[in-house]
Amino acid sequence: DVAHELRTPLTTIDGYLEGLEDGVIEASDTTWRLLRAETGRLTRLVSDLAELWHAESHQLPLRIEAVDLDAVAREVVDRFGPLASPRGIAINLASDPPVVARADRDRVAQVLANYLSNAIRHAPSGSMVVVSAGMNEETATLAVTDQGPGLAAEELEAVFERFYRIDPARSRAAGGSGIGLAIVRALAEAMGGRAWAESPGPGSGATFRLELPAA
Repeated sequence: DVAHELRTPLTTIDGYLEGLEDGVIEASDTTWRLLRAETGRLTRLVSDLAELWHAESHQLPLRIEAVDLDAVAREVVDRFGPLASPRGIAINLASDPPVVARADRDRVAQVLANYLSNAIRHAPSGSMVVVSAGMNEETATLAVTDQGPGLAAEELEAVFERFYRIDPARSRAAGGSGIGLAIVRALAEAMGGRAWAESPGPGSGATFRLELPAA
């Protein structure tokens, strides 16, 4: 899987460099931007793979403390608002504070940012994405619900696998490295929690959840 994901951008870069060397491709701003974009893809992929390996092998340094999930959610929602507004997507935060977990604050924000990024990418224009937080005596939970294409039953686990694509025809260039949700699950487990997805089915939206020990 890794070899396949590396081969595509490397082939593109090699083809353009050969064209530049032979003089059949012009050394224009467009060419340089494309080459930078492809090297950027490679850099993100390598960085994400390194982070996934560290998380899965429990070698990622974590600062476990009492974390206000409502405050983290507000910060991440504010950060993603400008990305959602051009397509008329509203992000609503629904919580019943205080919602406090024992976790690493930065890693919780990373998980929520991944969930929100995916939700905005797949949500229809003019729809709503809801971020919710809640807790009981034992656990605290963050959830992101969208009105996107939804997931079939067999996809609920598959989406957390490395390089899994819901739409095989979808270009990786249009999304992330393909291992974001694998990192999410590894981070959740490293913090003593779990991550999973729920969906009524295709065409009915989806909810992605992060559950952590309550503080």
